[in-house]
Amino acid sequence: MKVLVALAILSVVCVILSSVQSQTLTKKRGLVVVDNANIRNTHSRFFRLFEKNGYTLDFQQASGATVELSKYGEYQYDFLVLLAPRAEDFGTRLNVDSILNFIDDGNSVIVAVDSEPSTINREVATECGVEFGADRNFVIDHHNFDSSDFDGDHTLIIADNIVSSPVVSGSSSGPILFRGIDLHLEENDLLTPILLASQYAYGASPDNALSDSRSNSGARPVLISALQARNNARVLFSGSLDVFSDRFFSSKASRSSSTGSGSSGNSASQSANEGLARDLVAWTLKERGVLRASNVTHHLKGENQSREMYKVTDEIYYSIDIEEWNGKQWTPYSGNDVQLEFTMLDPYVRATLRNTGGATFHTSFIVPDVYGIFTFRVKLEKSGYTNVLDERIVTVRPFKHNEYERFIVAAYPYYAGAFSMMFGLFVFSFFFLYTKERPNK
Repeated sequence: MKVLVALAILSVVCVILSSVQSQTLTKKRGLVVVDNANIRNTHSRFFRLFEKNGYTLDFQQASGATVELSKYGEYQYDFLVLLAPRAEDFGTRLNVDSILNFIDDGNSVIVAVDSEPSTINREVATECGVEFGADRNFVIDHHNFDSSDFDGDHTLIIADNIVSSPVVSGSSSGPILFRGIDLHLEENDLLTPILLASQYAYGASPDNALSDSRSNSGARPVLISALQARNNARVLFSGSLDVFSDRFFSSKASRSSSTGSGSSGNSASQSANEGLARDLVAWTLKERGVLRASNVTHHLKGENQSREMYKVTDEIYYSIDIEEWNGKQWTPYSGNDVQLEFTMLDPYVRATLRNTGGATFHTSFIVPDVYGIFTFRVKLEKSGYTNVLDERIVTVRPFKHNEYERFIVAAYPYYAGAFSMMFGLFVFSFFFLYTKERPNK
């Protein structure tokens, strides 16, 4: 009896341990590198955004970090958060190369700096096509600053120009409090500016005379930017560490006037910093804007079985299911920009796939009169979304000798010529054989 009870208890313990282990394996982990331990207190609400979504965070101080992203060829973390703007190194095992390899393998990184970004932060950003402004520079706006900074340098600005990209910034709207440095982006389709300052803002040091003509070029300074790499890695760059702080999350924004002696009369409204941070974290960690392709089929119209070989002039039906992850479940992708290419070195057929409801996109087309090795290719690259690439190789053959159509209309002149020659030969032979020669007199 005691043996049976012991076995029952042991089985229950094994079930509990297995469930805990499965939950641990499915829960994503993130590494957070900070300048000092106090950031955990000043940015607690920002870190809580990760924990609410089921992520676990491992905090490491930059000066004494000994962790490494990968061990025995496997990554220990699913994402990396760098909140150490002035740290000159992140430990002996976390350097620029390891961070770039982490991005090259399709993982997510968040980088937030202040007015003095360190060399390692600059190198990571430069490799991703982003350049921070000069050291000790701030984004200054004498027309759109918070009323609390009226007698200051106007570096606490209010930015409400959130680039309209629902998949990246969600439905975030409202004033964003920002104090930090500006970003300069390369001309790269993979980079998306998220938050812009007003047209009156510029990047400069409030302690020195304005000398950098580029900082005051009239273009709107970029404050926050995102990178969607071709390997579906996502990197978020912020020129401000304070933009994610508890103080900015809970503060009210009141736009001041440069001509008055305080508030311009505009009522204060709650800042949208927390809402924007929530949407950006969800996008960076691939809880939004993730696409997948499945159920790819191609066959002759009227059949249901896919083939590895088609012949020229066949009519082919092609379909593919594309779904989007909304953070909780897969839903049908609602775009109308999915194209199919039927290629052999160059596309011979390019058609826009139709969607008549649900996740299925489909089309039909005639195989070109060219035989060889062709590829069905669906390649969807859309700003803010993960890339979709599906390729299927098939063979296109010519007609067999017994598959050509007989007596086609286009060949009637040749038929007429052949039969006329045969008839002429018959007439010539008849007269040649049965016509007697008259003797010469």
